[in-house]
Amino acid sequence: MSPTSWQKTTKSSPVVGGLALGTIRALSGLPWRWTQILGAAMGYLAWRVPSSWRAASDVNISLCLPELSITERVRLSRAGLVATLQTLLELGPMLRWPAERLARLESGDPDLDLLHQAMKAGRGVILLGPHIGNWEFTSHYLSTRYPFAAMYRPPRIRELDEALRKSRERIGAELVPATGSGLRRICRILKEGGLVGILPDQEPHKGHGVFAPFFGVPALTMTLVGDLHREFGSPVLFGWMERTAKGTFRGHLLPAPEGLDAEDKVVAATQLNLGVEAVVRACPSQYLWSYKRFRTRPEEESAELRRRFGLEPSQKVPYAKLECLRDLESPV
Repeated sequence: MSPTSWQKTTKSSPVVGGLALGTIRALSGLPWRWTQILGAAMGYLAWRVPSSWRAASDVNISLCLPELSITERVRLSRAGLVATLQTLLELGPMLRWPAERLARLESGDPDLDLLHQAMKAGRGVILLGPHIGNWEFTSHYLSTRYPFAAMYRPPRIRELDEALRKSRERIGAELVPATGSGLRRICRILKEGGLVGILPDQEPHKGHGVFAPFFGVPALTMTLVGDLHREFGSPVLFGWMERTAKGTFRGHLLPAPEGLDAEDKVVAATQLNLGVEAVVRACPSQYLWSYKRFRTRPEEESAELRRRFGLEPSQKVPYAKLECLRDLESPV
């Protein structure tokens, strides 16, 4: 288990940090219905105007769901960007509203029996929350019911990191940075039987992940979840908050696939991705399709792609050209 899987350097930038925090503060003052309407409008514009978000969404949907018709892919791309911008505008309320006000956004109580039973085992629980619906609300919901710690990637702006961590911890969650000291803290929490949240669909740094199939396409996948599950025997669940038509959130839980504790890290990562796939298929219109999940390629593929597009060895292959990945012979 690597103690520095996601560690990266932060820097001080008071101006940028101040602008970002000011925007969050302004968004928190909007009525909830306005955040939904404005988010939907901005998402539609992001889909209509050529952008890297739209290009990445189109590529990812084409690679992950090739069985969809062109019309279905277009609709899903638009819906995904609408959901993404709604989530972005919801950051203000998520980071500044009190717990009592956020509780009004709950759409009934989800069936938490899976989580209750897993917690009773006394070996800690690893809750995996893919980027679907509103993952900030997942943290708020759990932290009002359980001692909950969430692992996160610190933003590059130091002032932003400090403020966001304080905001996210105000309701009860503990934010644990993805650093060596953070990983040691996660291990202690699991040993004590606590609940830990991890985003499983982020690309790790090279050297700290393996290539495993994600919707049948090789994707650099974290090994941390498998390492923790194998070392502590902690039950693993998937959980997410789906946005309803009324703008509230409905919680869902799924058991993780068997095999996450496999000694073979590729096998364990493959099972992790199968779990993420199940969540995405359950609510595809609210997945973060604009995230460049396939940007890092195996060396053999990278060389082939550069030859195909006439690029120099030092040049990166534009993400928009990765729609051809299924035509390549996969090394996974």
